[in-house]
Amino acid sequence: MTLKLGELALTLGARLEGDESVAISKLNEIQVAAPGEVSFLSNPKYMKYVETTHAAALIVPEDMEIEFPNLLRCSNPKRAMMKALELLNYKPRVRIPGVHESATIHPSVIIPESVEISAGVIIAEGVTLGENLIIEGNVVIQRDCHIGDDCHLFPNVVLYESSILGKQCIIHSSSVIGSDGFGFAVEDGKIEKIPQTGNVILNNYVEIGANCAIDRGSIGPTVIGEGSKLDNQIHIAHNVRIGKNCFLTAQTGIAGSTELGDRVRMGGQSGIIGHLKVGSDVSIATRGGVTTDIPDGVMVSGFPARSHRDELKIEAIIKKLPELYKMVKTLEKQVNKV
Repeated sequence: MTLKLGELALTLGARLEGDESVAISKLNEIQVAAPGEVSFLSNPKYMKYVETTHAAALIVPEDMEIEFPNLLRCSNPKRAMMKALELLNYKPRVRIPGVHESATIHPSVIIPESVEISAGVIIAEGVTLGENLIIEGNVVIQRDCHIGDDCHLFPNVVLYESSILGKQCIIHSSSVIGSDGFGFAVEDGKIEKIPQTGNVILNNYVEIGANCAIDRGSIGPTVIGEGSKLDNQIHIAHNVRIGKNCFLTAQTGIAGSTELGDRVRMGGQSGIIGHLKVGSDVSIATRGGVTTDIPDGVMVSGFPARSHRDELKIEAIIKKLPELYKMVKTLEKQVNKV
């Protein structure tokens, strides 16, 4: 899609400084943007590219001091950038209703006319399918699963039996929903498997990244709350309950029976041990290791995770250890001379 700069400014709710007739066809990174493309600048770290970029225009904050031929000044440049991406770059996946001849579908399954089912898909008995689904190649849906309207399952997704998806869920390639939890008991020196008899429930608008594993509950469900988003390579153990609009980034892990409130944010490679309760509006910094309950509205970091402010103080002291060590050795020599 191509827009005049004046049209783009109007759509984004931006204040234009420059030539409204310039044609814009794409949004691109400031380092590589070409003529006819718009870019985005809010972090001063990227100011160095202003003199070398070939972008036709830049989306910037209202108060940024910058000289550039064409500027789109916004009170919320990140939101403006997202809208520009949607307008100029985004090409939605076109759903093509129908069932590929190589798909294997149990006769009990009713397939709405609006559903697209690609090559190699396997759907077992008792599965219920909503409207406007896209089920891509080699997806496996085991018995008694339910998939709500407007969901999109990318290639090689596996739904174990009795998994439930609300509407508008997205599951990216090679993620497994409903695999057995890591439930074992040691009896007379032998490891015995505890039957995993629960399921997984993904509520409306949940998105799961690629190569994630979400275990079924041992008794009762594992639940991902409405609107929550999971990045790639995340493990959610059995009977975990995640609240609404939580945001979990790559390689995080949550052990069994832990509960998260709403709007929890977990940084990359952070983790939570089992049977804990994490409140709403909690932030866990990258590589934070949570070993105790956390109340609402707290930011934690470090291992074991503690108040982020306390962790910063500890880090500051650790950096001074070489200097303190030298001081102690000097004092020790002085004492020994006495």
